[in-house]
Amino acid sequence: MERMKKSALLAIIALFSATLAGAAEPAMRAALDKWEQQMTEYRAALKVARTDEQRAAVRLPDGVEVATELWRSVCHKTGEREELVRPTAAERMRGATDERKMVPVYEFEQPWAAPAVVWFLNNPQAFAKVFKGKQRQISYYANALLESVNRVHYSSPVIGEACAKLAESQSVRVYEMLQKIYTRNRDLTSRANAAMAMCIMLSNPTIQGAEGSAAMARSKQLYFLRQAVSASPENAMFGNRTLSEAALEMAYILRNLSVGSIPPQLCVTGMDGKPAMFPVAGKANLLFFWSPAENVGLNVVSRQHQLAEQYPGLVFCPITVHADHGEWLMELKKYGVVANCFMDDKENSNGRAYRVTQLPTAVLVSPDSHILYIGYPGLPLQTALDNLYADQKAQAPKVIIGGAPIDDGPVIQPGSQPTAPAAGTDEAPALRDMPEDF
Repeated sequence: MERMKKSALLAIIALFSATLAGAAEPAMRAALDKWEQQMTEYRAALKVARTDEQRAAVRLPDGVEVATELWRSVCHKTGEREELVRPTAAERMRGATDERKMVPVYEFEQPWAAPAVVWFLNNPQAFAKVFKGKQRQISYYANALLESVNRVHYSSPVIGEACAKLAESQSVRVYEMLQKIYTRNRDLTSRANAAMAMCIMLSNPTIQGAEGSAAMARSKQLYFLRQAVSASPENAMFGNRTLSEAALEMAYILRNLSVGSIPPQLCVTGMDGKPAMFPVAGKANLLFFWSPAENVGLNVVSRQHQLAEQYPGLVFCPITVHADHGEWLMELKKYGVVANCFMDDKENSNGRAYRVTQLPTAVLVSPDSHILYIGYPGLPLQTALDNLYADQKAQAPKVIIGGAPIDDGPVIQPGSQPTAPAAGTDEAPALRDMPEDF
């Protein structure tokens, strides 16, 4: 009798699970349809807006409601599988090794759930708000969603829609995932988008290191750029622009804004109100796009005399954006910066020419007018400067980039941005620490 009851209970559970699975895909589609309707209304409101004030009043949907419904439709566990689990660094110190364990399997790993996974990858802020205050959960599930791409969705024809967002990552794991999409997905648009994403990621020193050298990375960038252009169907989209537009932008960067390129000429306004041109030919130049509102750039610009002592002859050009020259001078004095600063025009023409997307951004230019470094200031910039001034290293260093402070601290601090722990690293929670169901 007891065995019969147990069998009946298992049958009921199996039937209930099957009912959930059968309802999951329609629920996912309904949530995605709701998002498309919200975006359609948003675009329509922007289109009819006639003034800047009216356009500013049109709010982009935050997506939290859709994210909640979408997550509920695909987050159910469907079973378990055996998987290699890597210990954390602390556990390795205690002698722990990789071992195979049983881990949960979720509905978002099913092939039909690929559109939901793509939506979550493209809307990480909305997904994170679903787990507000639950950092371990968001970190765990974000890692699981990425792993579902690596295991299943790399071959989906819709995964190409997530490639532009994946290209923003600095993770070698994501780069390898894009390689898998490029080599094993049969959809031409997905392959082209993966190639474009890899071309973009190869501008990052971390990804360049995975390819062995900057020269090899540049060669692969050109290869993937050609593949993206040749393989893409007409009017294929890469994020919120066409793939052709993304390719043209990348070609500009490779030609003008990569290591070894001759950079665009700048025309900025000095503190005396006179125009000035940079880079200065025949000298090393450090172009420095910054804002007084951020501490790293302010630290560099307010102590530029230390740069001059450590790197004699270096032309330092700190550039900020401000529409009014008088207000700009007052702002510099407010922050204690009173010498050798330059102002971009109100359209930020020079910043746009250098494709500045974060502040500060440093561009080191050699005396023969070639870019030696471009990006956020940190240890790579320190290395490039030290290599450029290798024959003048007799003096004790006054400037430390990314190292232990000397005197009153480093002039140029490490270039770190607040990002979530990279999936697959020791900072991500172990699989055994899986949180409870949503």
